[in-house]
Amino acid sequence: MKHRHLFEKNYQLSKFLELIKKHFFTVPFLVGFNILTVLIFGWLSVYAKINNQGDGVERLFSDPFNIWFPYEGILTGISEVLGCISVAICAFTFGVLRQKEPRSRSVIFLFFSALLLGVLYVDDSFRMTLILTRLGISKKIIYLCYASGIFLYIYNFWRYIKTTPYLPLVAALFLFAISRLEDIVNSRSIGLHAMLEDGTKLLALLNLALYFWHVCHQEVWRHFQQSEKN
Repeated sequence: MKHRHLFEKNYQLSKFLELIKKHFFTVPFLVGFNILTVLIFGWLSVYAKINNQGDGVERLFSDPFNIWFPYEGILTGISEVLGCISVAICAFTFGVLRQKEPRSRSVIFLFFSALLLGVLYVDDSFRMTLILTRLGISKKIIYLCYASGIFLYIYNFWRYIKTTPYLPLVAALFLFAISRLEDIVNSRSIGLHAMLEDGTKLLALLNLALYFWHVCHQEVWRHFQQSEKN
């Protein structure tokens, strides 16, 4: 009886491990990203313990909130959400459509759109441009690299972009240009500087989100229509 009970426990444990393995390995990169995150957290914990830097680790997870001005940073938060939406929409639609049409122009366009928007989002969220300028790299050089990447993106996909309602995309690029130029010029008026740099960026991100939502919606709808015909 004791051996039977032990056998049932081992069988249940085996089934549980198989269930975990099935779920974790079904989603691409799930195991890798989880292990990497745990290792990073472990390293931070050891570092904080050895160097007595617990408060520094706490600041990494602190909320950017000012109790006296609850609205502080709200438009910046909205901008980050809009930027994330564009990346997520493009990446998700690419993942859906590449199963059937891996080499189609629209799928390649969505892949590079997600890649370019992802780089811009990471730069904006983690202040990569600011970090690089602190290391001695000129902002003009950094913006020139971004402008070159955007130019190559438009040059390679212009034929496809022309088949879409691209006016919001053009407006977004124009607004981004104003935002980056204002960052370099740096107006004396604080309010004017905020509107020209952050206000134009928010409006640009809104146009990008609406544009890619429409494009991705149309591509998914076209994909479903073709599937029904077949």
